[in-house]
Amino acid sequence: MLDSKVLTIQDYSSFGQCSLSVALPIISAMGIETVSLPIALLSTHTSGFDGYTYVDLKDNVVPATKHYKSLGLNFDFIYLGYLGSSATAKAVEEVCNLFPDAQLIVDPAMAENGEFYDGITQDFVESIATLCKKSFIALPNLSEACLLSGVEYSRIQTKKSVLNICQGLTKTGIKRFVITGIRMEDGMRLAYYDNNIVKFIDTQEVKGDFLGSGDVFASALVGALANNLDLPQSLDLAVKYTQRTIEITSQDKEHWYGLKFEKTIPHLLTLLNQAKTLDN
Repeated sequence: MLDSKVLTIQDYSSFGQCSLSVALPIISAMGIETVSLPIALLSTHTSGFDGYTYVDLKDNVVPATKHYKSLGLNFDFIYLGYLGSSATAKAVEEVCNLFPDAQLIVDPAMAENGEFYDGITQDFVESIATLCKKSFIALPNLSEACLLSGVEYSRIQTKKSVLNICQGLTKTGIKRFVITGIRMEDGMRLAYYDNNIVKFIDTQEVKGDFLGSGDVFASALVGALANNLDLPQSLDLAVKYTQRTIEITSQDKEHWYGLKFEKTIPHLLTLLNQAKTLDN
């Protein structure tokens, strides 16, 4: 099989370890050729920083990808992260139509702890939902899953309430998804929905807020899929890598603005090699 190519479209926050500054090094470290296309350039991400700069690049997205098409480039995966506006989401939808054979992976980055990210408005929910419906898999956190499903957000969930959210997501037409960051009375979970089956995956809870953990998880998942691991294997790898990276980051109390994923790249490659060995 020819090597996979990934096109990832999201913002580039120069400082703060999120979005493209996470996706490009993680997926590339996993041996995958990665084309990164920023929809905006920020000096920092928007969580916890004041006075950040923002340059809108959405008008370049469609012309750039038409250029790729003219060069004969094709992509096995298109990975979407933070898009920020309905106008950008619509431009990205045109990109997906240019590469209909690419498997679409959508992180509908728009909310955390029941609240929209800075600059996100309600009209964005419908736009990102359209992309999620086209996806091979969508990767909402709990807040985003509630917004997409129309279910009221609650910080603490039960299996019954999560199943209700899953039912709401499937009614919108989203075929396959993972809900991250589910807090239950007895611990943290992921909920993985595929083929009318919901599976809960235990995750280790580390006290604190760890910005960018969703980006690390999604990037590792994309890299694993691009390495021809199946979805359960890819989820297992992404969970283990993200948990290890959170553990390392938690040891540095001054490092509040992102995950120290650079320190755990060797662990990521060990997980990938182990999964490939088991697969063979």
